[in-house]
Amino acid sequence: MRWCLTAVLFLGLVCSVRPDEELPEPTLRIMARSTVYNVGETKAIFCKGQNLIEPIQWLSPSGKVVEERSTKNSRVFVERKTEDDGVLVPLIIHRIKISDGGNWTCKAGNLSETKEFIVGEKVNIADKNVTLEGEEGKSVKLTCEANGYPLPVVVWYKDKQQIRDKDEPKKYSIKQDNTLEIKKLNHADVGLYVCKVRQKALSHYTEKTVHLSVQHKPILYNIDTQMIYTNQKYKTEEVYAILNDTKNVTCSAIANPPPTYRWYRRNNGFDGDPISDPDTVITSEDGTNSVLILRIREESDYGEYRCSASNTKGSESIIFHINPGSRPEPPDSVSLVGANTTDLTFNVTCSTCIFATGDEVSLDPKNLTVIGYIFQLAVAKEGYPVDWDGAAEYRLDVEDPENTLFTVGSLSNSTVYHVRVRTRNAAGNSEWLETADAKTTDDAIRLTAAFTLIIAAILVHLY
Repeated sequence: MRWCLTAVLFLGLVCSVRPDEELPEPTLRIMARSTVYNVGETKAIFCKGQNLIEPIQWLSPSGKVVEERSTKNSRVFVERKTEDDGVLVPLIIHRIKISDGGNWTCKAGNLSETKEFIVGEKVNIADKNVTLEGEEGKSVKLTCEANGYPLPVVVWYKDKQQIRDKDEPKKYSIKQDNTLEIKKLNHADVGLYVCKVRQKALSHYTEKTVHLSVQHKPILYNIDTQMIYTNQKYKTEEVYAILNDTKNVTCSAIANPPPTYRWYRRNNGFDGDPISDPDTVITSEDGTNSVLILRIREESDYGEYRCSASNTKGSESIIFHINPGSRPEPPDSVSLVGANTTDLTFNVTCSTCIFATGDEVSLDPKNLTVIGYIFQLAVAKEGYPVDWDGAAEYRLDVEDPENTLFTVGSLSNSTVYHVRVRTRNAAGNSEWLETADAKTTDDAIRLTAAFTLIIAAILVHLY
């Protein structure tokens, strides 16, 4: 009887298992959101298994099994957790080191998965904004403390242009430690230098900015054209002045430290006493220029005047030849041809003016080339006379003799202005020509016009 009952139970158990039903396949995978880590961080990297028979193990890049946490094993260890849908074994790494980088393997029986963990050290530049001063003729080194792992890519820029030492080996040298050496410093080396550092594997970018100044002797230049005078021993400039008028002669220099200026009247090739009258010589506070105010009252006031600019690094001089010149004629007419909220555009005609053709200019003292116009705009106030002393002044050059349109701004919107214009040449300015008042538009007009254009465009599209 017992035998029969056992047989029935066995047959019932066998029959309860369907022939098409199989046990779930075992799985194993590393659950790592990122495989790039930074030195000093603490990370937990999980390995999850399901339907496993053998236990999960973590193997280091050297192939050594990682043990659970203990007093001797407190930096790199594993923990074991059981969840409803499987087993979770995190690999814990405290204070990650560069040596922790490599292939880490999670293994359970014949199943395994390996991932390469990249451990890097981000470049950390402590002082990212530096001011440095060099000396003319010497070299200077600009450092870029780009210490990190993997080795970063470092590129130097000057005023947003990349520096390539292979292109200019006599000027630049970039060392293995990313130091930029600039040789034989001069005024042209003054500027903003940026060391850009990139570690692509770590998705890390940083930079360092160096503001470089250079101590150098004065370099004289023309304030109107911004052209630097050549290195000839005797620098000269032809200047034209009008009899019974005032002529401002400007001596400009680039220098560090700022220069001291001295003016001399020359006779027969020799300097006279320095011109020290504060009403005659005005020097800017920053030392960028000094202006000699000449009052040409008689023919003897024409002649040679020397300007000397000196600092601790050296001295440079220029001789201005003051020649008789003629006052230009004023424009024939000036008419308003366009206006918006901030600008006014005028058409200026001058039949007596001689304009430059290409690089050729008139050097005839009685008929010098007209180089531009001066506009003055004074706000109109009803019941008050024109305040030309408080008027805004705009100096515009003639760039193309065929183009007679000139725009002045930025102005206040919906405002009426009194307008006057005069021509200018190398000697001075013409008399003023007053023209009709001009008015800027207001925002409402501009918005209405824009709205009208939009409606018109819509109608065109519909029909």
